[in-house]
Amino acid sequence: MAVYTSFDMISDCRANRAQGWIFLAERAVPPLRWLYARYGLDGSALESLLHSLKQRIADFAPMKLREFIAALRPEPAPGPELDLEPVAAALEPLTVLERQLVWLDTMGYDLSDAARLTRMSAETAGSIRERAHELLRAGLDSWNRTLLRDHGASLGAQARAAKPAETVRFADYLDIIDGRMTWQNRAGVDLKLAASWYEIDQFCRVREADAAVTETRPFEGAEADPYLALFGVARPKPGLLSRVLSGRK
Repeated sequence: MAVYTSFDMISDCRANRAQGWIFLAERAVPPLRWLYARYGLDGSALESLLHSLKQRIADFAPMKLREFIAALRPEPAPGPELDLEPVAAALEPLTVLERQLVWLDTMGYDLSDAARLTRMSAETAGSIRERAHELLRAGLDSWNRTLLRDHGASLGAQARAAKPAETVRFADYLDIIDGRMTWQNRAGVDLKLAASWYEIDQFCRVREADAAVTETRPFEGAEADPYLALFGVARPKPGLLSRVLSGRK
């Protein structure tokens, strides 16, 4: 029997088939709840997003679950402005992995969480962030230890506005996280990461979506039903044979 995937989910949701919405409620809602809670948003904000998906789902091409989750990530409200250019210049000595660890600070991740997302020890992560603090203090006219977090929304918006002509594919970032990418292909991705804070931001978002999926469990049965109701979908009743096999009457 073929495995049902998020590619099938999106195709079925676009065709308004119940199976797609059930898969979405059971498999996509838990990581979305993780993300929304991570950014301090209550259940009503998530419900509003899910309700809107009935109209928005047609805009989504079939994609992997982690890419779907990343596409629905909540964006922070605008905050204090800070020019990305001098920040990027100050952090130039950092490697691409070190830049990701530092960038996760702009996304509100504390040291332990950022270390987990980048898969390094807390001790190593702490040393990198301390070095980044020293670089920023030396390179900026005004600095404090919460500068990146305080100006995260502004820095993120500027990074995403500077989209390069040729971007790294989402699937390539997943291959790195999953350990499937060859060193030869990895070198090309690292060159693009080194040249673009847009790509640093994108990779951090992929790492975030990966954590949202891997650190949550799918809903089972009735757990998903309140979310199905938001889609206006009822779970189909099992056929006679299914009821007999499951012991139902």
